[in-house]
Amino acid sequence: MTDFELNVIEEGFYKGEPCDDFKIHLEKYHPGVPGFTLKYNYRIIFKGEQISARGCGIEADNPEVYFKADEILIPDRVRKLGGTLTISLFCSQDPDYTATLKIKMRKYELTLEDNFETYNTDLWNARSAGAKVDMAFTEPLDNYVRDNHLCLDFKKHETPTIRNGKECYYSDAGVDTKGKFSQKYGCFSTRMKLPDAPKGIFSAFWLVPNGRYQEDYFFKRTDTGDDFHGCSEIDIMEVFHDADTMGSAHTEHYWEPNWDRATQGITKSSLDNFYTIPGFKYDKYYEFACVWNEYGLYYYVDGELVRDNQNIAPVEDVFPAFILYTCYIGPKGSGARFGEVEDELLPKTLMIDWLRVYK
Repeated sequence: MTDFELNVIEEGFYKGEPCDDFKIHLEKYHPGVPGFTLKYNYRIIFKGEQISARGCGIEADNPEVYFKADEILIPDRVRKLGGTLTISLFCSQDPDYTATLKIKMRKYELTLEDNFETYNTDLWNARSAGAKVDMAFTEPLDNYVRDNHLCLDFKKHETPTIRNGKECYYSDAGVDTKGKFSQKYGCFSTRMKLPDAPKGIFSAFWLVPNGRYQEDYFFKRTDTGDDFHGCSEIDIMEVFHDADTMGSAHTEHYWEPNWDRATQGITKSSLDNFYTIPGFKYDKYYEFACVWNEYGLYYYVDGELVRDNQNIAPVEDVFPAFILYTCYIGPKGSGARFGEVEDELLPKTLMIDWLRVYK
């Protein structure tokens, strides 16, 4: 079973009878995210050949839906209605041929919203562990909110903190909702502004099972043809700052029961994609989102689908996810794999405007 099969029906007809000679085909299904126009690419097939939409009659049962030569655009207010959208097609070469495309619309219900007017300790935990290099530590605070934003700082301190027996002058930060909020399936969305630094900073928005990391799973892969691959980490957004290709990574990490990290590597397998954000600007806010369904996973940047995985299936006991925001620093001389930040650029801040979760 795939999300496409669950949500899309393509039918062709000749003189009203079922026929496969004429079809309107959706190139890829995805559910979309709240607040943005839902876009689908399509193509028209007539007797095994792709033909132009020009001259064909095409219409939707909702007049607010509109069409380009190869694209269907569904306004957010139409998606919000839910139900099934039906698109009808009439052949330009022979009027006896018709086709329909039926797409289920995803209707979301808001389950969590934080606009960071205050720091909600009933929702957030301060993380005290996470620094990626020996020269840094993760600094837990009582309050991360400033100016109606969740602010995670990258800093250099005048006096050191001892971590693992070493003096550390650099700190990063993180928060999570473990034990306070978790959800199985849905849309996880945030709006944030990334810190202005060309390298040496690593920002992330991700999900982990509300259970045992690497042992409890969200879903399994179905495309490997071998042993069980269970996902216990969804990286909705990771930004490894790079001035030349500023963008975001969208990743899942997979293990199997009793996986031995010491002898078998960090993960059994990973699936990822790096997306270069068009016209990226440091002073601009971007919305990063992920929709996790029973049979599909979809990643978005400002409403644009940038990666999907429909080769998944639920495990026997699907674990809900808790949410993490983290930022990691690579000081000069640390050898951090995501680069090293110059002292004169510090401090820097990952600024999170809001978080919204839907089911």
